[in-house]
Amino acid sequence: MDYTENNKNKKLSMRNDYVFKRIFTKKGNEDFLKEFLSNLLKIDIKKIEVEHDIALEKELKDEKLGVLDVKAVLNDNMEIDIELQIENEHNIIERSTFYGTRLISSQLESGQDYLNIKPSIVISILNFNVFEYEEYINSTVMVLDKHRECEVNRYLKYYYIELPKFRKRKIDEEDKVSDWLVFIDSKDEKRIGEVMERNEKVKKANEELEYLSGDAAERSKAELREKYKKDITSAREHGIRIGEEKSRKKYMKL
Repeated sequence: MDYTENNKNKKLSMRNDYVFKRIFTKKGNEDFLKEFLSNLLKIDIKKIEVEHDIALEKELKDEKLGVLDVKAVLNDNMEIDIELQIENEHNIIERSTFYGTRLISSQLESGQDYLNIKPSIVISILNFNVFEYEEYINSTVMVLDKHRECEVNRYLKYYYIELPKFRKRKIDEEDKVSDWLVFIDSKDEKRIGEVMERNEKVKKANEELEYLSGDAAERSKAELREKYKKDITSAREHGIRIGEEKSRKKYMKL
């Protein structure tokens, strides 16, 4: 399998979104996300509050879980949403736009002042390429059409990280974002080993992953999550085939 291994002696993959969320939202693991985000966003994070999803296990058992994203608040004034997307459903821009507007709209209750809105950032870590450009990390900025130097909206920003492009790059040993992407990508054990030698937090995260991989119950949940996503993909493809067949028969009758 690609992102959850069948062999119980092998590590689970961070590209399984259940595993990804388990590692980054477990209490005590806040420093993992803090280091990744501080280097990606290039900000000083003095405080991070990670949303711990207590309903995760029940929803997964009931197979009702659609999106497993990681949510956090930085320095009490910035909302973060991170999604790991493996399959290209050709809607990532629309999908991330929805997450961004949801982050903003969920902040205010009826009657609250718009000045209370916190800046929000949506980070999409993708196992496929979206843009034709060579950079594997791209972020958005909203500017005036005739004055591109003027940024008019700092309240909503998107980051797109394309793992296939990243895999082809030589790792910058001073770049801790790259360290975490090597770990998240889970593709190259040699590179992961090199990162662990210089980055203690990635080493600790990898130890957490190995512990998770050795837990039969957790492995079962990760595999259940993969089955759920495969079933959704299969149902979608089946619907497309039926639609194409109906179109073909209709065309033949013309």
